[in-house]
Amino acid sequence: MTRFAPVLVLAALATPGMPVLAEEVSRRIEVDPAGQVEISNVAGSVVVTGWNRPEVQVTGELGDGVEKLEFTRQGELTRIRVVLPKVSHRGGSSDLEIRIPARSSLTIGAVSADIKVAGVEGVQRLQTVSGELVTSVGKEDVECKTVSGDLTVNGRGERGLLTLNTVSGDATVTRVAGEINANTVSGELRIEAVQAQRSRLRSTSGDLSLRAALAPGARIDAESISGNVELLLQGETDAEFDVSSFNGDIDNCFGPKASRTDEYAPGRELRFRQGDGSSRVRIKTLNGDIRLCRP
Repeated sequence: MTRFAPVLVLAALATPGMPVLAEEVSRRIEVDPAGQVEISNVAGSVVVTGWNRPEVQVTGELGDGVEKLEFTRQGELTRIRVVLPKVSHRGGSSDLEIRIPARSSLTIGAVSADIKVAGVEGVQRLQTVSGELVTSVGKEDVECKTVSGDLTVNGRGERGLLTLNTVSGDATVTRVAGEINANTVSGELRIEAVQAQRSRLRSTSGDLSLRAALAPGARIDAESISGNVELLLQGETDAEFDVSSFNGDIDNCFGPKASRTDEYAPGRELRFRQGDGSSRVRIKTLNGDIRLCRP
């Protein structure tokens, strides 16, 4: 490993109270091509790209107030961490561009930093509080978490496990397949799946939308308190449907109409079979509307 060199070395000459200026970094190290990479950056941005070299390369700029960049390897694990002083009143915004072996497993933790990942084929664990998160996924497990930042996940139609958690950020997912688990509080969740095997979707007040073809024996479970739920089914649909809302409307394009659960209560429910009924679809809302249809 080579030590990074600052563009302007002023820290040693600065008078007390003078801010430490930004530093450019450019470092690389040989690693296991199927190892683990962990990245931590409080503010700024992290851009990660997979490549075919057994190396991790870090370039970019460390912001004012950053103490140092930790770049270490221990066995199969490579760590990249932007370190701030223990007592700091500055945000230390840093922008990093990182290349890692495509087959690496990747973990990123951030606070207000944006995260963008492309070309990584291994397992991904990505988390930011208020930054935007964008990634591409294949057949390995991917987990994405934000609080107020928006999520964008682009797939290649390969079957895998995708887990999403957001509080107020919106999530947009395209061309995924396999199992999808998603939770949102007030953010809007829109998912387009080439084929859905298992999906478990939960919302407090955000709207949920799933557009997918059902795999044979699929299980879809969607639930919301006050958000609307939309399910758009492509291709042949063979499923048993169990749909209910305490105080919302149910719109079904497949034929049967919802009925009241009680003569004196507002609840409505809909149970029917489409095709051979090999899949199971359950949708439940408290106050939100439900729509079942084709695209």
